[in-house]
Amino acid sequence: MAEEIPSTNAKVWPVPELPTEAQAGLQLLQRGFRRREALEDRVDVLTVAIGSALAADRDAAPYNAVPDMVQNALNNALDHLHALQVSVEESGGKLLAMSSFTLIRSAYEALGTGLWILQPESSDQRLLRSRQLLRYNRLQLQNMQNESGKSDPDFERVETTLQRQLDSVPSLANPSVKKLSSVTIRLREIADLVPELKVPPLILWQKASGIAHNNTYMMAAVLEKEKIELPDGSPNAYRVSSSFGMVAFYYDSALKMLETLLGLYDQRNRT
Repeated sequence: MAEEIPSTNAKVWPVPELPTEAQAGLQLLQRGFRRREALEDRVDVLTVAIGSALAADRDAAPYNAVPDMVQNALNNALDHLHALQVSVEESGGKLLAMSSFTLIRSAYEALGTGLWILQPESSDQRLLRSRQLLRYNRLQLQNMQNESGKSDPDFERVETTLQRQLDSVPSLANPSVKKLSSVTIRLREIADLVPELKVPPLILWQKASGIAHNNTYMMAAVLEKEKIELPDGSPNAYRVSSSFGMVAFYYDSALKMLETLLGLYDQRNRT
């Protein structure tokens, strides 16, 4: 069931799943939880092998090194996927309509970024992507400080250090630490790494983001809507919910991205 793409016709809200379908979807989701636990065990013991490409990446830039950034992305995704697991298991098998997709969306973004960093065969290109991402992340802190009426005296120092790291690599012609591919571009560019996904990672992330941002058009493409009667007789009252089958499908897609990132990590970690 998780291998099939649930209906997402944006013109008509999906019909609520039958009790038998919900039970089957819950079982798929529970199997996904067991997979997540096994993947977490693998992530917990990750190391950087001496003489590997990842070791070279770390030597090139020890500060927030490429393997460290990828491990952070893996842990970030696992944490969000675990939160959905806790929500379902501790509620006795219930789904929260909106936040389920918000949690999975965060996993897509973290995993997509990790895949994007490790995607290039060239260590120099991996360094470039990682330094550009670090500069952008540090810029977000500066923006927050400015909005709070505070200064950020260390930003220029960090930016200069990151640019200096790029300037020291001869193969990078006139590299700029200020350039960065957006999340949209990152997810589009890593699609070839996960050909087993029935829906491209960018589309999955966009639909889940639409729900997180209260986009009713995106909600109509993913969530279920059931007409209900209210005491005041309102003619346009609806109950919105998530189907277990749909959530299981999105969760399974995140796990496949996680497995791919782990596989790419192992590939770059060979000696």
